Amino acid sequence: MEAGGGGGAAAAAAAAAVDSKDLLQQSKALDKLTDRVEDRQLDSTRVQSAMAALASSKEADWNAMTMQ
Repeated sequence: MEAGGGGGAAAAAAAAAVDSKDLLQQSKALDKLTDRVEDRQLDSTRVQSAMAALASSKEADWNAMTMQ
């Protein structure tokens, strides 16, 4: 009977190892997704900043032209 109990424990350990491997893969996949989101947000912020700078420059040019 002890052999059957030992086999069950080994099977449980193997299942736990598979589960932890799956969890590790899922964690890595989630990290990749969230990293890309942060990069996109950063790029979006940079684009918005650049567009604001261009608009400000255009407005300054317009004001300079109207003062002449």
